[in-house]
Amino acid sequence: MLDSEESFFAAHQNIRPSPNPEAAPPSKTVAQIPMRNRQDAMDCSLALVSQEIICEISRQETTPHLYQLTVAETDHPRALETIRSFREENLHWTWRRPLAKARLDFCWQSLTCCLALGAFGYLPQIRPSVLTNGILDSSLVFEGEWWRPVTATMLHRDIAHLFSNLSAGFVFFGLAMGRYGAGIGLLAILLTGIAGNLFGLAFRTEPYLGLGASGAVMGALGMLGPHAAGLLRQNKQAWRILIVGLMSVAMLFVLFVLSPDSDLIAHLGGFLTGTAIGTALSLLPETECKKTHWNLLSHIAALAVLLYTWTLALSQK
Repeated sequence: MLDSEESFFAAHQNIRPSPNPEAAPPSKTVAQIPMRNRQDAMDCSLALVSQEIICEISRQETTPHLYQLTVAETDHPRALETIRSFREENLHWTWRRPLAKARLDFCWQSLTCCLALGAFGYLPQIRPSVLTNGILDSSLVFEGEWWRPVTATMLHRDIAHLFSNLSAGFVFFGLAMGRYGAGIGLLAILLTGIAGNLFGLAFRTEPYLGLGASGAVMGALGMLGPHAAGLLRQNKQAWRILIVGLMSVAMLFVLFVLSPDSDLIAHLGGFLTGTAIGTALSLLPETECKKTHWNLLSHIAALAVLLYTWTLALSQK
């Protein structure tokens, strides 16, 4: 790059004829204006064309890796002035800015989660104690059966309820697990389902029964909203992607909770918890979330929680 515009113009006071006038713009005498690089040559040529100055981009003979603009001798002073004005006006303006991009992959392990939920949906018909001992009964929870907010996430009241959660869960689980890692995503989804049930216990005064994976489904949806938060470290303009993501999942959440049979408190608890967990995970490097050992440990933790709580539940008479 040139040190100053003064040195740039001083270097071109003496106009030299082109060694190949036939390749230059139609004029008997031409002048060459060296450019900083190829992009600079293209940008300045557009500025000249806008002022109806004919020019040609070519490589310098002595230094082929550099470029120059060839203009008619009569247009040379005006071309220099146009280039000077153009560069002064765009001195602090970056032509090309890196675009912030957020990528969502789909993890097909969500199919395994849905199959497990589907199997539990039929278990109460084979063994009624599964429903009796696993359902969220607020009275029994406060009497010491603390595992029920966990086990209730695996149960559903009927086939319609089950398939409603499976259809949405397959998509939301897959996207959340794909973004944050299969194991980490699974553990986070389980925690959001538990949090949804705990919200019900905290904000309901009367005794009630609850069951279903709706809180976990809404939790997975909430995790997708802030998935681009980590891009703010790279590009401050990523806040636009972040806001769009949050607004999108908020609209989907409203559509789901409009159902008359939905448990609004559990849905809201799962959604808010998922948004908080998603924000925290998004601020971590994505490569860290995808590391095998973290996901393996998270898988083991999620399975250990389910096995332990169900062991306690089924051991009750």
